Amino acid sequence: MSKVNISLPEGVLHRLDKAARESRSSRSAFLAQAVQHYLDEKEEERKQEQRRRATQAILKLAEEIGPWDGTAEVIKWRDRH
Repeated sequence: MSKVNISLPEGVLHRLDKAARESRSSRSAFLAQAVQHYLDEKEEERKQEQRRRATQAILKLAEEIGPWDGTAEVIKWRDRH
């Protein structure tokens, strides 16, 4: 495991220590968990943005193509094969 040194304002350090005590973990473990949570949230935000862009692309394509009956297309494909 790697070690890092960080600088924190005194007030933040006091809040960190209080939160770590309340969660019954060390300062290091609390920070590791907090960073992991932050990174997971950012990854989820990135995925949500990708889904939003994909949805917009699908809606734009549907607008360009017009009405489409998926069931009818499957039946046509099935009947040809």
